[in-house]
Amino acid sequence: MQLSFRMPRFQLIAGHSIQSVILSLLTTALIITLAFIPMSASADTLTIDSAINKAGMQRMLSQRITKSYLLIGQDTAADKAQTQLDTSVALFEESLGELERFSPTAEITQSLQDIRSEWNTFRQTAISKPEQSQALSVIEDSSRLLELCEKNVQLFEAYSGKEKGELINISGRQRMLSQRIGMLYIAKSWQVSNEQLDKTFAQALNDFDQALNLLLQSPLNSDEINQALNEVKAQWEFSRSGFELGESDRYVPFLIQVTTESILKKMDRITSLYVAVDPS
Repeated sequence: MQLSFRMPRFQLIAGHSIQSVILSLLTTALIITLAFIPMSASADTLTIDSAINKAGMQRMLSQRITKSYLLIGQDTAADKAQTQLDTSVALFEESLGELERFSPTAEITQSLQDIRSEWNTFRQTAISKPEQSQALSVIEDSSRLLELCEKNVQLFEAYSGKEKGELINISGRQRMLSQRIGMLYIAKSWQVSNEQLDKTFAQALNDFDQALNLLLQSPLNSDEINQALNEVKAQWEFSRSGFELGESDRYVPFLIQVTTESILKKMDRITSLYVAVDPS
């Protein structure tokens, strides 16, 4: 008897065979499953411009963490300051890892390793219970971390070799200065006594002034960037009166906290606008 082999006849469902329906269901299940699996390929990939921005953000975070520590210590908007401290610590750690993975040169890698070493020490102090007796030490530690982060940004900028990279660096540095100015002011209001703090505070104010004027003169500025910079300039000029109150020991730490946070947000947006600039 001759055996014959016949393909089975499948019932059609809405014009499709059961085979095609099963295949479709399996494909859908696979897509749903993959949606819940972290995919490294789906993460944002750093470019040299965004790396400069992110490295610059590390400078700001070093000062914001210290400012939050001091605010908690003197019980000024302490709950919000605690949230900012926790968020800033987590963001610094996350961004450092991203920069380490992106690092395009051995010199930048070494710079990031130096930051990692200093950060591991600073982080433990920053998340401890704030004590006025330790405030100056925390400020000094954050300044060392800041110096390392500053060097790192400069290395990224040099690797970029573009005027746009310099603008991203300068604009990003304004974020840091907003937090450094706020941090030093809060330290003074908490009666952290050190002659060098006054000089550093005055220098930070001057640096912010000069950099803001420099950014306003850039030929790469779009109308949107110029408008945003002029808004910062207006707020900055108004806020100087608050900084001057400290000279007569009439400190207003909450007001300065609000002001420096507002300037930070504005400068962060401006820095992102510089990242998006097409210089061609």
